[in-house]
Amino acid sequence: MTAASTAMSESFGGFSRARLEAFSDGVIAVIITIMVLELKAPDSPAPAALLALWPNLAIYLVSFVFVAIYWINHHALLSGVEHTTSAMIWANNGLLFFLSLIPFATAYVGATDFAPLPTAMYAALHLACGAAFFLLMATILRGRREDTAFFKETRAYRRKNLVAVVAYSASVLIAALSPLASIAILVAVALTYVTPGLMVHRGRRRRSG
Repeated sequence: MTAASTAMSESFGGFSRARLEAFSDGVIAVIITIMVLELKAPDSPAPAALLALWPNLAIYLVSFVFVAIYWINHHALLSGVEHTTSAMIWANNGLLFFLSLIPFATAYVGATDFAPLPTAMYAALHLACGAAFFLLMATILRGRREDTAFFKETRAYRRKNLVAVVAYSASVLIAALSPLASIAILVAVALTYVTPGLMVHRGRRRRSG
């Protein structure tokens, strides 16, 4: 078999983990770019005009941190992948789809000064992202169900994801009463994911062992 035919066979054989990560990184980079483009400079040089933009700047900061944390944890999650599957690829696409809606939801909340309905929709989007991340993790774990050590080490991480989904659900309901309290819940959940957890460490140890 020639080198060209081998390369063609590999390209039709499936996606490598590196290709999946590269595509995901590109989409996330575009998401952040779109978000910052939604920030419009004030027409007036007066400080009051700049201060009037605080809802847009505040929700942009929250969304930027969210997307950055998803990027970090997505990398950590994929570090436990040995072989990609079609189910994994589509679960990953589902997560990227919901993440791609964050610029719209961010602009909606900022333009309406944290009104209840836009904030509830923003929280619901984070619920969808959290559920999609959990589905991607479940798909990856299904491919390593015979690795009992991996399952034990990631048990706490899986439980944390379930708690996060419950917290996101609560933030959707609370948005009707207090939009800022809803955002505070989302931020509190995000802070627990600043450190990606055991997935990346276990994946590295397995590949180096």
